[in-house]
Amino acid sequence: MRILVKYKSLLLIFCMTFVMSCSRKQVEKEAPFINKISQNEKFKINLPEDHSDGNLWRFSETFDATVLDYTGSVWRGNTNGVDFNFNTLATGQTTLTFVLKKRLDTISIKQFVVEIGPK
Repeated sequence: MRILVKYKSLLLIFCMTFVMSCSRKQVEKEAPFINKISQNEKFKINLPEDHSDGNLWRFSETFDATVLDYTGSVWRGNTNGVDFNFNTLATGQTTLTFVLKKRLDTISIKQFVVEIGPK
């Protein structure tokens, strides 16, 4: 019985995370293009990630944390990839860097410039 409750709790957390990641604005334009987001808005960056090929995206936390809050990532399956989720905090501009790795090798690097403006 205790195990069943544990699985129900995990399923509820997964469903809540999935719903929250779906309601975010999606940023798609890679650098040098600028993605404009309003202050106090939530957004995500989705990258293709198929675990069967052994490649995984890593987020390089070298961004300006005074303008953005990184709230985590959600892998949505081999078909839907991985969502990296953010909340905007203040006006400003920062660059988000993602590195595709296969074991210790770097396969690809993607950057997204985000400009946070007033609401």
